Amino acid sequence: MTSSLLAGLGVGLVGALLLATGMDLQSRAVQAADGRSPEWLRDRRWWAGLTLLGSAVGTNLVALALAPVSAVQSVNIIALAVSTLLAARSRPGMLTRRTLGAVAASVIGVLGFVAVLSAQPADPAGHDLDAQRTAVMTILVALVLLAGAAWLIGRRPASSEGTTRPRGTGPSTARALLSVASAATVFASVTTVVKVHVDLVLGRGLPAVLADPVTLLAVGLLLPAGALASVLLQRGHRDLAAPTVVAGTTLTDTLTAAVIGILVLGESAPTPFASLLLLAFAAIAVLGVLGLRRGLPAAGPGPEETAPVRASRPVLTGRHRSGEGTGADQDPALVGLRPGSR
Repeated sequence: MTSSLLAGLGVGLVGALLLATGMDLQSRAVQAADGRSPEWLRDRRWWAGLTLLGSAVGTNLVALALAPVSAVQSVNIIALAVSTLLAARSRPGMLTRRTLGAVAASVIGVLGFVAVLSAQPADPAGHDLDAQRTAVMTILVALVLLAGAAWLIGRRPASSEGTTRPRGTGPSTARALLSVASAATVFASVTTVVKVHVDLVLGRGLPAVLADPVTLLAVGLLLPAGALASVLLQRGHRDLAAPTVVAGTTLTDTLTAAVIGILVLGESAPTPFASLLLLAFAAIAVLGVLGLRRGLPAAGPGPEETAPVRASRPVLTGRHRSGEGTGADQDPALVGLRPGSR
């Protein structure tokens, strides 16, 4: 590894730590508000998390100037381990063998993926940065449209289940995972657009790049794209544990950035055998994320917090609770109790 690559990975590591802490804070705020934006927007934890995520973006800009985008994004897998440890503070029984095994699989899969990419470097000479910029901006537009479709699919209907909505199971989890994956692909595409512009600045100077009308168009694309991805990410925080959100974001972000880096930016030229290894490591990482999702508790309040709420709202029919007989175990306190009799 060159000194520039090592420096880029070191800066990226700092960004990964900021990412993990910021997402953990936002996850706690969104879950405490049960996904209601007027509430979590008033939570200081959410804004503190946003500040840390903004700092992570700043460190990524520095890292992208020193190392390939696929290598920089891969370091974010460290955020998964940090996020798991942070989440374990409030859930002491979370660090089971299954959870730790899933974390290990995710880390091994992503790091193996990047190791193969690093071992198959491409010759950067002769790359047309203008053509690359056009390509990555086109990809960004396409991914934003797909993310918009995911946002529509995941919209919560007006007659939603409210506080009785089951967490961690069924369509809610599928929509949350779709939201996280869509947000991550947009974030990865945003990163590649930024990477190309960083290379343009290094080659042509900042004044020349700022004076280019295409740069203004890129900024106009990046702002709504980042906003949409952030909204989708908050939806993931509502229904998934923070480590699951970090794992899904990191995995999808890294793989998307790697594909764009290989096919568009020419950062790597894998052989057929190396391509098979890439697929194998990607599959390991995906299995790790799925295992992490199954092994972690659902987002939101635990069973001990929700059980009293469910128990305090019996369904009454006539003089007896629905589904109960008239035996000796009938609660005499409820006999004759009707809605509105209090």
